[in-house]
Order: sequence, then structure tokens, then C-alpha cells
Amino acid sequence: MNPKITALILLALSFVLILRLAIHFQNIQMIPHGSEVVFEGKILNQPKVSIRGQQASLTLPNSQRITVRFLLDPILRYGDRVKISGKVEYFEAENGNLVAFMNYPQFGLVEKGTDANLILNVRESIIKFFNSTLSPSSSSLILGITFGIKQEMPEQFYLNLQKTGLMHVVAASGMNVTMVGGFFAGFFTLFLRRQIALFASVFGIIFYAVLAGLEPSIVRAGVMGIIVFSAQIMGRQSMAVLGLFFAGFLMLMASPGTILDIGFQLSFLATAGLIYIRPIFFLSSKLKTIIQKSLVGEDFVTTLSAQLATLPILLVNFGSYSLWSVPANAFLLFTVPPLMIIGGISAVLGIIFEPLGRITVYLALPFLLYFESIVSLLGERITPVSIDRFPLTIIAGYYLLIAAIIIRARYKR
Repeated sequence: MNPKITALILLALSFVLILRLAIHFQNIQMIPHGSEVVFEGKILNQPKVSIRGQQASLTLPNSQRITVRFLLDPILRYGDRVKISGKVEYFEAENGNLVAFMNYPQFGLVEKGTDANLILNVRESIIKFFNSTLSPSSSSLILGITFGIKQEMPEQFYLNLQKTGLMHVVAASGMNVTMVGGFFAGFFTLFLRRQIALFASVFGIIFYAVLAGLEPSIVRAGVMGIIVFSAQIMGRQSMAVLGLFFAGFLMLMASPGTILDIGFQLSFLATAGLIYIRPIFFLSSKLKTIIQKSLVGEDFVTTLSAQLATLPILLVNFGSYSLWSVPANAFLLFTVPPLMIIGGISAVLGIIFEPLGRITVYLALPFLLYFESIVSLLGERITPVSIDRFPLTIIAGYYLLIAAIIIRARYKR
């Protein structure tokens, strides 16, 4: 298609989307704080179970997303349909947004979900494997980094992660899927035909999304990843760009409120980072050779590209606005690619032959101990210097600088 016609179509669709978003936010009416509501809903993610109960996301009748903490009996799973009666309350999140919450409502199971029970059992086995092999902090850390699984972790370690701005590492975000999808796509194309590599990558993304608990952000990132990595494997970067645009367009047209979801922002920007930033690292033939010969080179570049694209969102939305967030991320983010690789391999081996899985996971101990030591050092011995608001001008300047680097690199190429 003619590039000018394509540009006109994209501009027209962008205008329609902006109009849809404006109408949605103008007409939405939030349920008042303290209101009693009775509704039926589907569990939208694998509930997080702790001694305090089980917590999951649902959708209210007015299309608001709400987080609900249930009692432990009966145990719920993703896809279950429940009838709930309780009081809607709000609390202010770290990013300033109001989050709807319901604490221990009356509920009854209407219908059991049949979605992916086999894989969810595998997920439970992986959690038990890591919990029985590593310390609580190490287990929760590698589960969060590798699968986005939120486990109960020692309170002090959790607080230190918040202070250092590293909560995003163990959060179930769409960036996890983006990095995993990038790794699958790069890995499988090394020794498989493009069509087979495409199928294997798509299957890997779906499998990972289910293991991560089918969080809404994970599902959205999975859809984006499948579209974009399919286009990249077929050798069409322009199709990857269009695929990302249409994936975002369809999601926001269907649910305009998604634009405020941090998971959507992370997955969209992280995928854009793989499309535009990742190729820059391969422009130099020497650097390209080093990356391809290195054991974790491909995955490291994938991770770095995604994190460069999402850094302002991470700094604004996770932990305190600590000035130590940037050096903490710089010191520790290089450990994420090897931990994801070792965590994934050891999880698979742990299910097949547990002793071999335990031997493999011990390879992650130097990275885990280093990570925990730096977090403890910065979290406990340094008083965070926070700012009230992350300036919009800094965010705009950062992305303009990234855009300039991309344009310069494309011009050179």
C-alpha cells in the first residue's frame, strides 16, 4: 500500500480513537465510596493466595475494574464466576489514581472456570519447587522476575524494593511477556525455519501468560507480542509497527479505560522498544558479533531495549520517587536476563526431574545474592530522597532524546 495512504488511514483511526476516549471519560460515573453493590463477575486473573485471604480482579457493572479480597474458602481460580455482595471502597495508589477495592465481601461460586487448569497446576508445582529450594526472599524474587508470580516475601525485603524503585522487577507486568516473547523469537529463529519458529514463539507466549496467572496486563501484552513478533519473524518491521498500532487501537476501542492501566502502558512501550531500540544494537558489526556469541547477549539486549522504552513509566509508578531508583536499576537490571533464563530452565527441569532442577537453580544464587545485597544496602542504609511529582517535561525530554537517537541510527543505516 502507498505510504501516504497508510499514513492517512492511521491518522483517521487515531482521530476516531481520541474521540472514543474523550466520550468514554466524559460519561463514566464511578460508584460512590461506601456503596453496597451486588453483582456477578468472572475472576480475571489467577488469585493471589496468602494468610490474609485470596485477592483477584473483577469488573463492576459500570465497567470499573475492582480488586477484591476474599476469604480462603472456597479457593477460587482464574475463570470462576462468582456472585458478590459488599461495599465498594477506594484508596489512592502510588501513582495518584483511585483504585476500587472490596474487602472480604459475601460471595458464592456460581460456575467453575474450565480455563487452563492443567497449566495452572503446573504453575502451582513451579511455585512449590522454588519455595522448597530457595530462601523466601530468593524464591519470591526469581518467581517474580521469571514468571511475574507475586509471592509473599519478607516484609523488610519488600519495603527495600519499594524504596529503591525496583518493585517493577517482581511485578506481573506486560513487560515480562515482551521480554520473554523477544527471547523466544530470537532463540527459535537461530535453528528453526521461520514458520516453525513463529508457531513455537506464539505457543511459548501463551504458555508463559497462563503460568503468570493471566493478569489482564499479561493477556494484553501476549496479544501484542503475538502480533508484533509474528511480523518480525516474517521479516516485516513495517508490519510489526502496524500490528502494534492496531493491537493498541482495538484494545482501547473495546475498553477505553485500559489507557490508564500501567500494565498496558508498559507492554505497549516495551514492545515499541523492541521494534525501534533493539535494532540499534545490531548496527555495529563488532557489537553484533559480541551479542550473538554471548550466552545471554540476545536476551540482555531484548531486556535493555524494553527497559529503556519504559523507564519513565517505571520511575513514576513503582515505589517511591527515589533519586536512588536510577542507580539501583543500573546496578541490578543486568541480572534480569540470566535470572529469567536460569529460572525458566530450572522450572522445566524441576518438573521433569527435580534433582536436576535444583542443581540448575543453584546457578542463579550468585545473581540472587548480589541482587538482595544491593537492595538491602540501598534500602536500609540510605534515606531515600523523594520528589512529590515526576516532571512531565523530563518525561517528554527523555522520549524526544530516544526518538532522536532512533532517527539518527535509521538515517545512518
